[in-house]
Amino acid sequence: MLTRMFDLAVIKKKLLMKKGAKIVTTSTAGVETDVTAEDLAAAANLSGLTATVAELNAVCDDNAATAAEITRTCDISARVITTTATALSLTVTEHADRVVLVNSNSTVANTFTLPVATGSGAKFTLINNIAQTQGTVVVAANGTLDTLTGVAIIGDTTAETAGAFVTSATSDKISLNRTTQGGLGGDQIELLDGKANQWTIRATLTGSGTLQTPFSQT
Repeated sequence: MLTRMFDLAVIKKKLLMKKGAKIVTTSTAGVETDVTAEDLAAAANLSGLTATVAELNAVCDDNAATAAEITRTCDISARVITTTATALSLTVTEHADRVVLVNSNSTVANTFTLPVATGSGAKFTLINNIAQTQGTVVVAANGTLDTLTGVAIIGDTTAETAGAFVTSATSDKISLNRTTQGGLGGDQIELLDGKANQWTIRATLTGSGTLQTPFSQT
């Protein structure tokens, strides 16, 4: 009887087991659990896999991703987050690499504050999901050092024209005022944490009237 414990056993051809034999796993507490045929079948179900061994090793070896990072990337059930908050602090764990649908429409400045930019590569996407009729939608950088750099395209629903506006060196927020600076619904704002203290922004907005830059300094 083979009783030796192995950290890794590689079987190149086949494993023959006598009738009644079974595979048992043992927990750190010494609890034994039988491995069923269903368990083995589920573990071996790699149908449709096209990656090579080298490619799998390159992805998995020395993987430094945290459980939260893996969940954020792989959990498709939480890709869209809907909010009616009038003030929300965005976080990498809860909102990065997801779409935040803004359903807030109040008389105040509905403000969404970014985390401090560190160069993490995290991407935030916000969509103004309703036509603002009362207040404004504001996305602001965090702290006194972070700024925004990028461009906003505003489509004029009245004249059926568009205008492009770039940030200045001191821009740290974007405001949708429901007319000349966007906010009429379907507005999309994308922000990338590209380097420390700087957010790269790209916005596609819907406005009306004499279009104006939506960027400003707090």
